[in-house]
Amino acid sequence: MTELKPIINASITESGAILLGEFFEIDSYAGRPVRVVTHMHSDHTLYLSKSKRHSTYILATQPTLDSLTVLGEKLPENKTIPLGYNKPLRIVDETITFVKSTHVIGSAQVIVETKEGFRLGYTGDFKFPGTKIMSDLDVLVIDATYGQEHMIRPFKQEIETLLADLVNEILSKNKPVRILGYYGKLQEVMEILRKNNVSAPFVMPKKVYELTNVACKHGMKINDFFEEDSKEGSEVKKDNWYVYFQHMNSKKGTLSQTADLILSGWFFESPIKKIIEKNKYEKWLVAFSDHGDFQDVFAYVSESKPKMLIVDGSRTDRVTADFFSNFVKKKLNLKSFVLPSQKIQLKEED
Repeated sequence: MTELKPIINASITESGAILLGEFFEIDSYAGRPVRVVTHMHSDHTLYLSKSKRHSTYILATQPTLDSLTVLGEKLPENKTIPLGYNKPLRIVDETITFVKSTHVIGSAQVIVETKEGFRLGYTGDFKFPGTKIMSDLDVLVIDATYGQEHMIRPFKQEIETLLADLVNEILSKNKPVRILGYYGKLQEVMEILRKNNVSAPFVMPKKVYELTNVACKHGMKINDFFEEDSKEGSEVKKDNWYVYFQHMNSKKGTLSQTADLILSGWFFESPIKKIIEKNKYEKWLVAFSDHGDFQDVFAYVSESKPKMLIVDGSRTDRVTADFFSNFVKKKLNLKSFVLPSQKIQLKEED
């Protein structure tokens, strides 16, 4: 890979920065003039404070920029450029384009076209349906969070309906539901529940509420949601007929008469499993992910047909990254590498 780097100009640093072309650092800091943020999650906003100080420009979609503001990131206005999907932007002698992906609100894939004519792509985090597969690439850098063969959710087409049915069933027992997940995934689940006839009001803490407003501003269809400390939210909570949304890492404790639903991408054996039932308290594990599973990731590479594949080994464990790279080599006869070379792992939000 070291010999090829000057030619293709695509790599991944030990700090998790995806480097495409001469000018772009993506999802972490590497001292380049242009910082790109593919979405709001913390493992893709690494060392953003350094980029704010040293980069000439910071690029992201408008929903991502709005989300980062809610999360406390104050980006310098004179450096920040909101970029829409499929709107090429030329910087010096390279062109960058954002491509739609389905992960969280505002998430984007990236294509960089170099002065030599190479097309370099990075998927960021994605899942199907809704993610456009990039093609005609000299190099594809791919997220392979679920890059091992056993990491398959055969029920992924039914999980949305099953989740909504479970929520309605619990609510019918005069018991509120609390859903725990990461930012972005929570908003996705809110929209799914509304599409699947869950009509109970949604209650949430301030930050989740503000991110939900961002999601609605940019096209998501979510209604009847309230900040928990507002007058309306307080009134809703007097009744047991509501759904509460909370960040996975929140320190707010368990309520004795609720049903907790934990959203996890790391559960493959069944779509839903009850793991605790004690008195009036229930706890369920729900196999809901905003990442593609093994089948999705392999399908992406198969259809994209890049000349070379780089598997991001900084945001998944090395065993998984190596397995996926070797699997692609064998099945597709494709040049594939895992970068960075060191065995590091950044925390993944899923």
